Amino acid sequence: MKTTFKVKIENTQQLNIALQHDSVKEIILSRDSFAEKELPKLVDKIKSKGKSPWILMERISRYEEKPADLRTSTDKIFEIKNLDGIIIQNLDSFAYTLRKINKAANEKLKVELNYTMNCYNAETKLVHENLYNEKRKNAGEVLLLFTAPVELNIYELSEVGYDTFIVYSYIDTMVTANCLRKNLAGVDTIRTPRMGEHCEPACKNRFNFENVHDFSSYIIDRKGKKLHYKTYCKYCYNKIFNTEPLYLLDKIDELNEPSYRIDFSFETENEVRDILNKKIPESFTRGHFKNSIK
Repeated sequence: MKTTFKVKIENTQQLNIALQHDSVKEIILSRDSFAEKELPKLVDKIKSKGKSPWILMERISRYEEKPADLRTSTDKIFEIKNLDGIIIQNLDSFAYTLRKINKAANEKLKVELNYTMNCYNAETKLVHENLYNEKRKNAGEVLLLFTAPVELNIYELSEVGYDTFIVYSYIDTMVTANCLRKNLAGVDTIRTPRMGEHCEPACKNRFNFENVHDFSSYIIDRKGKKLHYKTYCKYCYNKIFNTEPLYLLDKIDELNEPSYRIDFSFETENEVRDILNKKIPESFTRGHFKNSIK
């Protein structure tokens, strides 16, 4: 039986490649990388190609910063009829989803908790399932799904049981609220200011849900390795990624999981093609596939 994948993408170039690949059956749009008005159009585009569209919700919701815009735009996500599922990344977003899920345009909209929700054992899964079952009217028909935590090894995962397993991803090792783009080059221009030049501190892109200006680069650690980072101006936070990608595509036979996920972030078009064609990167990590956290 041919293995199929759920693929998370962060730009239209990655989307176009994923749409052309037969092994990709589900495509996840990273909400923090796309303008809100574009999400319904992209969902329809994915659906028209015979693939299942999902949306990965924001990592940090920031309801207290701009509640009206954020909540209004989130409401519109539940109005997307062709949307098949959403993936939740924090408790604020989960609580908001539970208040809105029964009004979703797609009555069978799937809800999955990402690995960032830290559901490491059966007890934590049960807590979230009870909250979900209490709020959702058709919870018995549409079960709450879980992405396997990247911190658990294959033996620990088999004892708990999860719905989705990540087989490729640059795992973010840190999420920060300070603006790395501003610190390196100023807010409105990607360059180092001249001596005595002042950079305008007010960022025009901050919390602009219709004008996405993500920026990616890298910093060098003390061992000379590149730590890629990406700013997500839509929600005003940054992700700093591991020096090497997690790669387990060649270990799928040992996993025996229901669904496999590939996460793309700053990868180029050629890198996306290589990974979807199961080309092994020159440098990679197995994560905690066999080894527990010490």
